[in-house]
Amino acid sequence: MNKEEILSKSKKDNKGVDEMELYVLSTAGKIASKVGLLVCCFVAVLQAALTHNVSFECWMIYFSILAATFIVKYIKLHRKHELLVASIYSILFLLFTVLFIINLLR
Repeated sequence: MNKEEILSKSKKDNKGVDEMELYVLSTAGKIASKVGLLVCCFVAVLQAALTHNVSFECWMIYFSILAATFIVKYIKLHRKHELLVASIYSILFLLFTVLFIINLLR
């Protein structure tokens, strides 16, 4: 393949993709993740203060979102770091899921 063929193929592959939109979506996702963490912290502290119980369900949901994010990143990028982080978040998701179910059965 010569340079012109590579450029032509690249243009076809990226047709309809807006780089600015991809950047904005990436930034929005990072901010949404941080906002989710703050909301989970707020809910957990408020619930613990008012009911003397710990909220497992919001942490279960939060870590499921993070686990899914890093699983997709690992599948797309094949970086060992992404797999490690995905594993940690998946374990935390499973832990909070088990605690949530135990709490429901009491």
